[in-house]
Amino acid sequence: MKSCPLIPADWDLPATLRIRLGHGPGRQRVMEADDHLMMVLHEVPKHHQYERVGQLFWRQPDGDWLTSLPGGSGSGLEQHLKIYAQTIDRLTEEVELARASEDFFGVLGALSPLARSTRNLYSTLQEARKLRSEDAQLLESRDTAYGLTRQVELLQSDAQTALNFEVARQAELQSEASHQMAASAHRLNVLAAFFFPLATFSAVLGVNLQNLLPGVSHRTALVMMLAAGLLLGGGLTYLITRPPARPGKRTSGRDGK
Repeated sequence: MKSCPLIPADWDLPATLRIRLGHGPGRQRVMEADDHLMMVLHEVPKHHQYERVGQLFWRQPDGDWLTSLPGGSGSGLEQHLKIYAQTIDRLTEEVELARASEDFFGVLGALSPLARSTRNLYSTLQEARKLRSEDAQLLESRDTAYGLTRQVELLQSDAQTALNFEVARQAELQSEASHQMAASAHRLNVLAAFFFPLATFSAVLGVNLQNLLPGVSHRTALVMMLAAGLLLGGGLTYLITRPPARPGKRTSGRDGK
């Protein structure tokens, strides 16, 4: 039978554990056979990494620990949890330095698999603690894993809140910009409406009105055209700037009876 590639060559594991390990890491879990305890834990997951990398932690009947973690000493649990803690510290700094929505999305993308991994890590250590209640190191590691789980959850919540705030702020800025553009367009429309009659008179009748008003001086005719144009422009401006009537609004006293 082909052995699991995670098992170091110098490990003399019971056959039952070798069979239960299978050919890959699988989910994070704890197994027990012949007074041997085996935990399969995952390395810190990376963003967009769909396959998890497993590490083995083997507690022998005499209480000694072995680990497949490279360079691991003792049980290796302390080193394994330290790597998780360092990753959380790095992501915390990224959240504090994040300013744009893309920054927060990147952090949340890394926090999502990390949150699942830390929850499963804590569950596995909790189960192992129940199987070996006399092991003080398992107790300490379980408590550390719980603290890491809480840190990730709080960091995920903080990052999501900051992202929501940034999205709301950008929406508010966009709304303010749209309002300013609409106000500018409205002023331009009012200005065009005010001078529209005067421009129409000038285009249709021309500036020289002596042909249309014989006997009237050029200056008087020009003043008459300006007065009529401005008067009509004022009336047109009033019509387009008047607030629209609300549907269903009562306009007479008898309607309220």
